[in-house]
Amino acid sequence: MKQEAEQKRRQLKVFSARQKSQAVLSLWSGRRNTSALTEELGVAWGVLNSWEKAAIQGMLSALDPAWKQPEEGKMRLPMRVEKLFEQTLQPEVAVNNPRED
Repeated sequence: MKQEAEQKRRQLKVFSARQKSQAVLSLWSGRRNTSALTEELGVAWGVLNSWEKAAIQGMLSALDPAWKQPEEGKMRLPMRVEKLFEQTLQPEVAVNNPRED
């Protein structure tokens, strides 16, 4: 019985591009909600979320050839945190320049 359960978990469902796009469009149009769709397709929320992200990226690159996907390696800190770093690393510059708020 335990082996049967493990075999079921190991079987990966493969969805076509058409199935993925139909799922994403049904979410965006409001015909289905996320929980119903994940249960119906038997996929995790993260899988469905990745399909949505891929759909957005595909639309952006198709509609605007100049659009480039942002690099995931470059993460920006909030401006407030950046300013705090600047003040800590270069305190004499921060004292000479009054705060811009």
